[in-house]
Amino acid sequence: MEVGSRVSWNSSGGTARGIVRQIVRNGNVPNIPVKVTGTKEEPAARIEIVDNDGKPTGQMVGHKVSTLRKREYATDVFSTQREAIARSIDMGLDGDTHIHEYDGQTVFMPAKNHEEYIRYYEVENHAERPEDMRMNYISNNRIEALKVIIQEVMKEEFAKADYQGEKVTLNKPRRIQGGNKKFEVFVQDGGKVKRVTFGDPNMEIRRDNPKARANFRARHSCDTAKDKTSARYWSCRMWEGGTSVSDLTKNIEGQILKTDEEQRLVYGWASVVSEKGELVVDRQGDVIEPDTLVKAVNNFMENVRVGKEMHKGGQIGVVIHSMPITKEIGDSLGIQSDREGWIVAFKVYDDDVWAKVKSGELAAFSIGGRASKEDYSA
Repeated sequence: MEVGSRVSWNSSGGTARGIVRQIVRNGNVPNIPVKVTGTKEEPAARIEIVDNDGKPTGQMVGHKVSTLRKREYATDVFSTQREAIARSIDMGLDGDTHIHEYDGQTVFMPAKNHEEYIRYYEVENHAERPEDMRMNYISNNRIEALKVIIQEVMKEEFAKADYQGEKVTLNKPRRIQGGNKKFEVFVQDGGKVKRVTFGDPNMEIRRDNPKARANFRARHSCDTAKDKTSARYWSCRMWEGGTSVSDLTKNIEGQILKTDEEQRLVYGWASVVSEKGELVVDRQGDVIEPDTLVKAVNNFMENVRVGKEMHKGGQIGVVIHSMPITKEIGDSLGIQSDREGWIVAFKVYDDDVWAKVKSGELAAFSIGGRASKEDYSA
């Protein structure tokens, strides 16, 4: 149970529903009509009640977490039918979807209708659900839906285009030898490909100096630089914190490639472990075998799924789509990629974190975990 979870519980009037706004583990739940105390052993939750359409009412109550039933409502709301189909198949609902009004917006959700959707989560024992509502992970429809999502992400990065007779990679800066600019990048501008040059060849990019980086980004209003066809956008990218210039010009492992503002979804490579058949050395000097990554991803999706900001603090979102890509997996699904790694779609719950994503302050994924290290040369 975490902040943002949709939950239900038994009440005098039947079943009540709400959204967890706070988890309390060392004291009383604040600003509720009846005193409820949470401890480390038995946490309590501050919950905002929702109406029959799932809309928050502003009314707060408190309950012990142990009395709540989690409902995955928050991760089942989509702006496209394609994503709702994928989730529906994950839930064992045969890809059925319906249109629903949620927080004042028309959205796509799993199940034939909202009554069936509610019934799915109100059956607490999964084994008691009807046969046609059980999980079916090997469905051809599920694979097709995943392929569409993956291609959406990959086309942002791997798209090739012709520019004056040269085959170029879009959205990938590269250094220029000679001339009055340091870098060039090719971008899609409507129906044509545009070459953007930027960077003073006589100026050192001191991005590792926090003061210099802050001064540059303030001087060029980098928080509002959103137009990929402009030199300002790419100059600001070079002055972002967290990655080196060589990372941007050679490899964009972990970079956020696509966002859906309406649904607060962020798509991209969470990790890249090989490129063109060569294992990638990460920033810690480590390499991860593709098969090892797949095992780690499967364990993460089965048992964790949550994300934090810079590996610290509480949960700020959840991975709702995940696909490890190895040569074997790609070949079996008909996906062509020069890279092996892990593609994700991450749903951001936290308002402050989403603001940082939109401003470009948070522009990449970073994975963490524990592992046994071996000498690769051996």
